[in-house]
Amino acid sequence: MRKFLLFYLLPLSLFASITIEDAWQSVVDKNDGLKADRSNVKYSELKKSSAKSMYLPSVTLTGTYTHLNDSMNININNISSNINPILSKIGAKTIPNELELSKQDIFLADLHLLWPLYTGGKIDAAQDIYAAQVHEAKAVQEMKKDVEFLKLVRYYYGVVVSKSLLKTRQKAQKALELHYKNAKKLKKEGQIAKIELLDAEVKLDAARIETTKAKHKYEIALSALATLTKLQDKPASQLFVNESMQDEEYYKKETQKSYAGLKVLDAKEAQTKSMIRVKEAAWQPEVAAFGNYNLYKDNSSLMQTIPKWFAGVVVKIDLFQRKDRSEDVQAAKLLSAKVRHLKAQAIEDLRLLVEKTYKEMLADYEEFYALNSSVKLSHENYKLRKIAFKEGLSTSVDLVDAQMFLLGVQTKRLNAAYNFVQKVSQLCVLSGKRELFFEIANRSEEIQ
Repeated sequence: MRKFLLFYLLPLSLFASITIEDAWQSVVDKNDGLKADRSNVKYSELKKSSAKSMYLPSVTLTGTYTHLNDSMNININNISSNINPILSKIGAKTIPNELELSKQDIFLADLHLLWPLYTGGKIDAAQDIYAAQVHEAKAVQEMKKDVEFLKLVRYYYGVVVSKSLLKTRQKAQKALELHYKNAKKLKKEGQIAKIELLDAEVKLDAARIETTKAKHKYEIALSALATLTKLQDKPASQLFVNESMQDEEYYKKETQKSYAGLKVLDAKEAQTKSMIRVKEAAWQPEVAAFGNYNLYKDNSSLMQTIPKWFAGVVVKIDLFQRKDRSEDVQAAKLLSAKVRHLKAQAIEDLRLLVEKTYKEMLADYEEFYALNSSVKLSHENYKLRKIAFKEGLSTSVDLVDAQMFLLGVQTKRLNAAYNFVQKVSQLCVLSGKRELFFEIANRSEEIQ
């Protein structure tokens, strides 16, 4: 009994259903590529945060040890030779012939302060560059999400399509098995020729091959979806079509406003503009405050002359550099102009892409509904051919042709719905509104 329950419950745990929304959430949470992009965004944000302290002074603690080849002394023999006889007569201590200024080993410890007061706008420009890099990293992350989202839609509904095609192939095989069974009876009764029986057998073998292929395609599609979502669940959402889509201009406007690729170019343009400011700042003077506080020095004469602390202001003006600053500025301006032109061209290309995708979506929708009448006709034709074959008024070839026509029309209709879903997902990605895809799916007519 326990083994029976385990056998019964195991498939339920392995093959649970998942909606397209939950599948996408799993991709967002578990995809390693997207995790890497999140790390890249965090890296850019930390770099921007670290740049805030560029306005603050830098304080440095230094300790030095210096060993001289000999101690530093001053020869005062000419003085001591004149004074020492006098000091000796009065019993006073004589002075040496050399005066030590510094010992052979010197130890110093200091605190240094450097505070930039004016840099010609370099700090402001650098911080703007870091901020633009954060925007760029986020936009790149959204583009990577777009790629994974389109892949998910393709894989997810690919499983739905391949499963439907497998069922269709299985139905066709079952019908041909029945047809072959009936053909054997009719052959036995002498109502059809042997060639009709052989033809039915060949058609049945071909159907079995197609069913096997469809089964393998379904398994491959299911494996691809499981690899992407890192789940073993099957799709719960169905293909859909929707006639109440937003108009073409809506997607064009939203694309120009929200598409992640254009945001990347916006961030690049902001960086180039800040780079121009950096290059122009090379003509400006730099002003900084500095200071030093002595924490330790030995008691030698020379070291005692060093002040305990000092402070001041330094002004630096580059009169001549080894590279042409004006050429640097022009190069930065050309780079900025290049990004602007790329953005303008991208906007035009995106407008054309949206227009093309939207019209293809409408064509898929129209094809889907246009095939409804063909499906009804093929069903009726197959039904009549089946009756006629039983009555001996039609050949197995006619019956199989009718069935293949029905199968082909059903497949075309299914593919039209699949293509419609793909175009909708592409429009949502181009307009920067992935969540809109789920809204459309939830208010659309599902295709069983």
